Amino acid sequence: MELNIGKNIKRKREEYDLEQKELAHRADTTPMMISYIERDIKKPSVELLVRIAEVLHCTVNDLVYDKSA
Repeated sequence: MELNIGKNIKRKREEYDLEQKELAHRADTTPMMISYIERDIKKPSVELLVRIAEVLHCTVNDLVYDKSA
């Protein structure tokens, strides 16, 4: 399994029809940070990854590993 955090977060966010701005607000971060994460420019901290997973109703593993690889 390969790491693909940005792609997985974007996919889950779109499944819930959330804009980056809304995910950022709910996860207590900035829309720019969500954008950077989704484009693999930055990696989220463990704490932020946990908050994003809570908002997207999934596990951290769901966001970290690309199960389709």
